[in-house]
Amino acid sequence: MNAELQDEARFLELLSSDLKPFYKPRLPYHNWDEHIEQGLGFIGNLCKQEKAKGNPINSLMAKVAYMGHDAGFPHDLIKPDIWEKYGSKERYSAHIMSVLLQNYGFEESFIRGVQTCIMFTKMGEQLPEDVEEELSNTAEAVRTADLSHVFGPYKDFVVDSFKLMEEAKMYGREPALAEFKNITRFVLTNYLSLGFIPSGTCSIVDGMKNIERFDKDSPSHLLEVVGNQANRFASLVKREYA
Repeated sequence: MNAELQDEARFLELLSSDLKPFYKPRLPYHNWDEHIEQGLGFIGNLCKQEKAKGNPINSLMAKVAYMGHDAGFPHDLIKPDIWEKYGSKERYSAHIMSVLLQNYGFEESFIRGVQTCIMFTKMGEQLPEDVEEELSNTAEAVRTADLSHVFGPYKDFVVDSFKLMEEAKMYGREPALAEFKNITRFVLTNYLSLGFIPSGTCSIVDGMKNIERFDKDSPSHLLEVVGNQANRFASLVKREYA
């Protein structure tokens, strides 16, 4: 490992120490040890792939933005007015990262780039029309990593989907399974950047199959898919049987 990579690794380790407390209380899905750490591996591979293609991308910015993009998520459980103050959990996360990165002495241009990447993970958010290619690619990579749970084994996808439903219930939003399926399908088919899927790591086809299968599977079969976790998630689909 060269000196530059050693410095980056050291900084990311320090940043992770600063960020981990923001991911408490631990949420079922948007947590540090699964959603963030696993996504970092995904985004690392993605940046290597894009650089090998000759596409400009800022790997440090992508990793930093991904590490902090959900930092504001759990705090609404502690301070219910916090999202209202900042407008959204993404904007609050961007604020947290701005303060942390300023303390580390980063330039404003880098901080603004990180904030742009974080805001791009918000549903419905678009990049500025005049955004530079490197920042555009970096933001696309962050959002793709954020949605990367769609790839891989179908069971994992279903478990993650149920965890997201658990979180919605924690925040006072309890969508019926059919409604949640519609939301999931819309988000993943409209916001997934298919041009940024690491080749050889994830299958675009399998990811699309997961979405289609989840949309069609009955509540009872979904509980069969998750196996020994069925009891945990049974209450989330009870209204479907009514």
